[in-house]
Amino acid sequence: MGELTFESKLGHVDQQVFLATLNLFSYLNIRVFVKLISGPYSQAIQEHLAAHGLASKLYSTVKVDGAPTAYIIEYLDLSAWKTLHQFLMSNAAALSHGPLEKALQNIVDWLKDIHGDLRTNNIMIQKDSPCESPDLRVVDFDWAGKKDQVRYPAD
Repeated sequence: MGELTFESKLGHVDQQVFLATLNLFSYLNIRVFVKLISGPYSQAIQEHLAAHGLASKLYSTVKVDGAPTAYIIEYLDLSAWKTLHQFLMSNAAALSHGPLEKALQNIVDWLKDIHGDLRTNNIMIQKDSPCESPDLRVVDFDWAGKKDQVRYPAD
């Protein structure tokens, strides 16, 4: 897999998410998002969406007995990406704009009943995407799974 160098902790105090660099060979350094998860995570759904350009790429997973699984994921730099929630707060009319609505419908069609936490905070939009073809990525697959088998916890 390569060498992983942690740079900083991200997210809330109770979240185990980090910014890191994945060093592949001596000439390729990739900034990545590392998420440590003890519970469920739908790797298959993320990989399926990523193969179609609808999710961040999952580079690798690392499992060590007695520790949470580390998911090493493509980092979406917040200088170039924002959550759909943030975008809609300042561009509410964009949701009724055909291309964004169509792109969101495409994601919903791909995820039919398999993402238990699909909301505007778990969809990223590239800030410089042209209005005619917005670039969207689904993130956070902790609660993705088949309908009636996986539920987002009430707490």
